[in-house]
Amino acid sequence: MTEHLDVAVIGSGFGGLTAGALAARSGLRVALFEQHTRPGGCAGDFAMDGFTFPAGATVVTGLEPGGILRRVAGIVGAAMPSVALDPSLVFHVEGRIVPYDAGHAAWRDTFGKAFPDAGPGYARFWEWVRTTGGAVYGVGRALPSLPLHSLADVRRTLRAARPGALRALPALIGTVAGAKARLGAVGSPAADALIDALLLDATGARATECSAVQGAIALDLYRRGCQWVEGGTGRLAMALVRAIRAHGGDVRFRARVLHLAPRRDGWELTFESGETVYARRVVANVPPVALAHLRGERGTPTRNSEAWGAFVLHLGIDASGLDAIHPFHQVVRATGPALEDEGNNCLVSSFPARADRWALSVSTHTRAGSWRTARASCRPSPPPGQPFSSLVSPCPSPDPRRRVLEDRLIDAVAAVIPSVRERILLRRSATPATFERFTLRPGGFVGGLIQRPSVTALRAAGHRPAGGLFLAGDHVFPGQGIVGVALSGINAYRDAIESLGRKAIL
Repeated sequence: MTEHLDVAVIGSGFGGLTAGALAARSGLRVALFEQHTRPGGCAGDFAMDGFTFPAGATVVTGLEPGGILRRVAGIVGAAMPSVALDPSLVFHVEGRIVPYDAGHAAWRDTFGKAFPDAGPGYARFWEWVRTTGGAVYGVGRALPSLPLHSLADVRRTLRAARPGALRALPALIGTVAGAKARLGAVGSPAADALIDALLLDATGARATECSAVQGAIALDLYRRGCQWVEGGTGRLAMALVRAIRAHGGDVRFRARVLHLAPRRDGWELTFESGETVYARRVVANVPPVALAHLRGERGTPTRNSEAWGAFVLHLGIDASGLDAIHPFHQVVRATGPALEDEGNNCLVSSFPARADRWALSVSTHTRAGSWRTARASCRPSPPPGQPFSSLVSPCPSPDPRRRVLEDRLIDAVAAVIPSVRERILLRRSATPATFERFTLRPGGFVGGLIQRPSVTALRAAGHRPAGGLFLAGDHVFPGQGIVGVALSGINAYRDAIESLGRKAIL
């Protein structure tokens, strides 16, 4: 007998988890289907040889008082203990160690001391970041729904229509580089590299291309709310899984959806197992091209120029005798366009399993298309649903490019832990081919679309591809990052429940 649901959720990224948890809390019949063995998608985790690593995203925002994740957690009853970080991360730029202070006044002082060659225009730029980023943050707290494709979008977004929001309007057009030039923030290559490095990680674009509105909130958000969570993003994902189940919903792992077909007043999901499920509404936390494939359509593949892939080095080290360090370090080893080259902008994240054993993850941008012919590991690929650890290179890589890039990232870690090479107990790496196999994201792209002005806010992609079918994830508004994807899940949930004639609880 075919199971009948009010809402089916495909994918356990934070958009799907958020939508599923809110729908279950609202009393709907909900089931979330995940093809893998762990939740979280690109922000999940995996264990290997006694170490636990994040699969991808590591920096958490949105758990500050009033933050989007904190509000979701409160409504659905998910336990998400966290510690506010100040500084939010530590930069290493041309021999400088620069803490990214949470306080605006403290950051002005730190920046001025670290970059004495930066003229007064940079102080004006950081004030622009504070005011414009603060205005965008206020808009985000109102939970807008963009682009404005329906009356529901207008109604939700009008909640953000307050005087402070007007400061964000000029940033809807133009780039961060344009704002810098207008304010005179030019002439310090090292300072520019710090700004570009943070923008590249948060939006996929350097200042020359980055949307001004997205760049302002990206640069400011780390000082408004960046948290450390014991157990990382994987723990947050499991908290939402428990919340769904606590409210009567279901979460099923190793449940790969192969086909999605419209039926009268709903959708039929067909699984790899041959099982079918009927749902009145569907939330799909997958990239648009992956959703097209589920519907039997070709879709438009993501191009290398539209999104990035990630190369991630996972190290298990002997930490005996090491002092505690900040969990997040940004190592910047180039300026200008060269910053986008593999290994020149690295995020080093540390996760102490115990005092003498640390897990380190080091990520850098890479062009996903250049790895499409590469194998995801140096042994045959396992079937879908196997742990991520089985997809990460299980031995020192025989691929020269991969080995060279691993060594470059270890050099980056040495800027933080000089003795790292002699401490390595475990060395593995993941390429875009790995992410494609693990997450089923076509091409292995991560982080959504590069946030240029042409794809942000009012110009963002729509999230309603068909009646009763709603998209969540980093390819729709507001874009990448756990808190951004969570907002996409809130919007998908609101669409689903309101289309069923019920009132949303958020």
